[in-house]
Amino acid sequence: MLTVESLETRLAVLAQSSRLRARVFADVTYSDAHFPLWVFEWGDNSLPAVIVQAGVHGDESGGIEAALRLLETLAEGTSPLRQHRLIVIPCANPSGFADKTRVNRAGQDINRQFHADMTQESAAIRRLLVLQSAAVVVELHTDSHTPGFYLFELRQEGQNSLGQVILETLTKRGYPVEEEPFFGGYTGERGLFAPNAEELTEFQGRVPGRTLVEWVMAQGVPRAYSLEAPTLETFERSAAMHVTALFALFEALEEQDS
Repeated sequence: MLTVESLETRLAVLAQSSRLRARVFADVTYSDAHFPLWVFEWGDNSLPAVIVQAGVHGDESGGIEAALRLLETLAEGTSPLRQHRLIVIPCANPSGFADKTRVNRAGQDINRQFHADMTQESAAIRRLLVLQSAAVVVELHTDSHTPGFYLFELRQEGQNSLGQVILETLTKRGYPVEEEPFFGGYTGERGLFAPNAEELTEFQGRVPGRTLVEWVMAQGVPRAYSLEAPTLETFERSAAMHVTALFALFEALEEQDS
């Protein structure tokens, strides 16, 4: 399992990689405790960005582990991306991760605070990302209630779906995909939930705040994903599912833009 100490060690090692550009873009402070927010960048700054965020819920360590593995793969010199750059926030809620809680140390659920500067973390992330030219934004989550992997896909009009490619890749690798057709008021099919504008507006009318993917869609980002790996699987398999899903998405993006 991932611990605070192992996370700090791996981040420090990654920060020394010549293939990555690393920096602490904000210092989150609660009383006398300080928690750095790290961002890692890879690739040519002139290219459109793929933004990956993990750990917005501090108790979802599988996504953080997957983000670390992605960065470690990049540090080793391996990437399927040629026409895109990467921006990775491996742990968006470091105080929650330290406390093993969904919320941050102030008791706030960062996940639905991206419509305004409601938390230290969401405010810093909004400032970081607002000037980026993003092709796609991905959030990594885990779900303790479902047996299979599923995802939410938001797309601007005219953008084709890549969600099914992700799920088909997971199935081919022997990972379970969620069969339940209803989730959060949305109707899906074999793990893919792609709400239309009317469904999204109705949902946002019932649930206050905005997630990162909802906020970036309002900024005009072409597509955004919330990936959910089941924690009913082992920690290792949960993280591996996310890594497999990310690389399937990267390859689909590259093929689309070639």
